[in-house]
Amino acid sequence: MTIFEALNWGRQQLKDTSHEKQVMQANPMLDAQILLSNCLNKSNSYLFAHAEEELSDQTIERYLRFIKRRARHEPISQILQQKEFFGRNFFVNQFVLTPRPETETLIEHALENITQATTIIDIGTGSGAIAVTLACQLQQPIIAIDIDPKAIQVAKFNAKLYKVEHLISFLTGSLLDPYLQKNIKETKDGHVMILANLPYLTQAQWENSDPDVKEYEPKHALVSGVDGLDLYDKLLEQINDHRDRFPTNLEIYLEIDPRQAMPIKNLVNEFFPNSSIDLIKDISSQNRIVKIKL
Repeated sequence: MTIFEALNWGRQQLKDTSHEKQVMQANPMLDAQILLSNCLNKSNSYLFAHAEEELSDQTIERYLRFIKRRARHEPISQILQQKEFFGRNFFVNQFVLTPRPETETLIEHALENITQATTIIDIGTGSGAIAVTLACQLQQPIIAIDIDPKAIQVAKFNAKLYKVEHLISFLTGSLLDPYLQKNIKETKDGHVMILANLPYLTQAQWENSDPDVKEYEPKHALVSGVDGLDLYDKLLEQINDHRDRFPTNLEIYLEIDPRQAMPIKNLVNEFFPNSSIDLIKDISSQNRIVKIKL
């Protein structure tokens, strides 16, 4: 089997399976290219420049397994156990949410406002994409929290992969609980930035999501109550209840579903009526990040 034949076979397999299940694969040819590129450890451009190259039996066997898994709608990120985020490849598995390009918007805006004196807290770290990226970019300490010990292990692996494990303090627990339990009290003239990409889908949104998401990504990392804002409600309540533990200069960045723009603003105003609230658009010009300045 040549590269050209393998690509066409893979594309057809994914297309046929999607038709049978009445679920469209976004781009069967692109998926086939990515999987074959990984099997060969070559770029996509190599595939087309060497279309007539014969594949080894070992490569064919591996490629066939990958295509079969993708035909079951397993995400490519889990098949390859990696996903690119902010120019770095992160290890991912079934215990963490695959990093989304929309979250890069959060990183970009956070970087604009972080100083050497900023205490950075990443809540719901998952794969560690936010914490590890910031540690790499800034070379300064980060606090990363997740309720799932298995997610923490993935985040630690990624921190070690990029040699920033010494910069990140990993804490296991719900929202700010492990940080508050340490009885840390920031100075009033300090600066704390809380970053949170918490579950924000409703149950209905999850039920209507693609099989790639619904069947393979951890539900607890996606769904948060009737309106998707349960965890953000709890987080804001925690911050409000322990406001004296934080400095006057406190910034909060939350990732949301664009449809939650008004509900999240109303929720923030319930706890912090005098706060400054900005909505930041993602790469698709959708309201994705809520910036709260207290």
